[in-house]
Amino acid sequence: MGQLFYGSTDQPIEVDDELLMHVQLVAFTKLRRGESFVISWKRPSGAGRETIWVHSSIPLRFVCEAEPVSLDGALLEELAHAATSSRGMDLSAEKKPAPGAAKKAPLSPVPRRVPQAA
Repeated sequence: MGQLFYGSTDQPIEVDDELLMHVQLVAFTKLRRGESFVISWKRPSGAGRETIWVHSSIPLRFVCEAEPVSLDGALLEELAHAATSSRGMDLSAEKKPAPGAAKKAPLSPVPRRVPQAA
């Protein structure tokens, strides 16, 4: 189970590792563009929901226990579309990358530069 830390709190938001890797890519893309968005989830106790407004001025940290996986392009599109909507991303919905998804992109924590031919 992965963990998302937001703001100055040390209380994590627990999210499935593979889903969290997808959320991370969408979040970094949106924040890089200067776009804020909403993420919500069901509370672990089952009573109610929590929602955060994700903004580049607020610390955001992702902790994944699993190794990087191939990403599901359809899930990335779904999360990106949701993040753009007024409802935002809902992490409590049963979203899970499809095994062997057709559109795959390796997740890398650090962008790699490809040397250009001279």
